[in-house]
Amino acid sequence: MRSGLSFLLLLTLGGTVVAKEKPTPTVSIYSRVAPTYERQLDENGKPERQFYAIAYGGRADGTLWNKDQEKEDFPEISGIIAEELAKENYHFAPDKESADLMVLIHWGLTNPYGETNFSDGVNVAGDAFRDLQAAQAMDSGGSGLISGQNQALQNANGALDSALAMLQMESSMQARQQEETARVIGYTDELARNNDIARFAGSGRFDTLIQKVQSPRYYVIVTAYDFQEITNNTKKRKPLPQWVTRFSIRSRGTNFMEQLDQMAFKAGSYFGRDSGRLIRDRRGEVEIGDLQVMETTAADSPIDN
Repeated sequence: MRSGLSFLLLLTLGGTVVAKEKPTPTVSIYSRVAPTYERQLDENGKPERQFYAIAYGGRADGTLWNKDQEKEDFPEISGIIAEELAKENYHFAPDKESADLMVLIHWGLTNPYGETNFSDGVNVAGDAFRDLQAAQAMDSGGSGLISGQNQALQNANGALDSALAMLQMESSMQARQQEETARVIGYTDELARNNDIARFAGSGRFDTLIQKVQSPRYYVIVTAYDFQEITNNTKKRKPLPQWVTRFSIRSRGTNFMEQLDQMAFKAGSYFGRDSGRLIRDRRGEVEIGDLQVMETTAADSPIDN
């Protein structure tokens, strides 16, 4: 047995250790419920049963499908969503008379604004600025050179103005596309919440969120409407959802249909419920904190050498 002091290494775990069969990308979830939507509770304290019809929504505006997604996937997608709806006591209506809700499913791939366009605009503006500097530095030793310099300055100023206007337009288009993408995947409120003084004091939360928005993501949007309102809409006004749940994962290195069941499983508990804010579900991951070294005597050590 070893005498004297021995050392015991302790790992400080920042989360619960859960066995994971295969890597699953972090699922971002955002769910909202209309103020007028309320589910009564049954005698066991669970939301009472509601019946729904299901409808194809396709892609949200401004998004696309890639090789992992197509219209023919809808039956499989709706079946996976239906399994999670059933866990929340939502069940498929046997007929239209018994339907309480119309559930609409959208899915697709976000289409962030191309960084190449913005980079090209920056390069053009840089070239125009260098031309202007060169024109300003021209030798004006004679009247002919003065005239030539003035012409060069006019041309360089015109090119710079045009490049800056194009850059401003590209920046505006990028901002609009980011706003639309953030809305589709449910990041809008969280971005607004983190766009504060902490952003300029070292907090990286806002920048992390923007990076997620700027990267292509697979998404699903499950929206529930009042069935009677949407089917008897004689005024042709756009119906308001009773609730909507948005969930997404990164697309890089991911097959949408292979991950959809896990996405729906993690988001399903929010169907018909308000998430409060953006949820980034990390179940299945282990966060390991700092190592701590603690002294023990040989007698206290559980290891006998």
